[in-house]
Amino acid sequence: MSEVRRPDRSAVPDRPVGDLHPDYPLPDVDHPVTRPFWDGCRERRLLVQRDRETGAFHWPPKPSYWKGGRLEWVEATGTGTIYTWVTGRAPFLPAFEELLPLVMVVVELDEGPRLVGYMVDCRPDEVAIGRR
Repeated sequence: MSEVRRPDRSAVPDRPVGDLHPDYPLPDVDHPVTRPFWDGCRERRLLVQRDRETGAFHWPPKPSYWKGGRLEWVEATGTGTIYTWVTGRAPFLPAFEELLPLVMVVVELDEGPRLVGYMVDCRPDEVAIGRR
């Protein structure tokens, strides 16, 4: 299988929220259920929940009482396989105009959960189901 290009983002400074288009949707980074995920993102780490008893990974995040409080946040490898994808060619919000064409993907992490996101620095002709 071929590899998707992953640009080195370690030298890229965080973009201030003030630079975003006013229609750009922002997540609630302080919500108690998702806060550990966003804290991990700030540290450039991908965190998912795992059941301490079964080892099963969970996504989307669940509240702390879920499964009797057995879920813990752990770092995922950050690698996976494209499960499905679509190319957006018309913005559903003005904020996304500059991102077009926008390649949106569902990636199945090597740990199992599927996450929705979009590809960065990737052309539509570079994407394929099953690509890593």
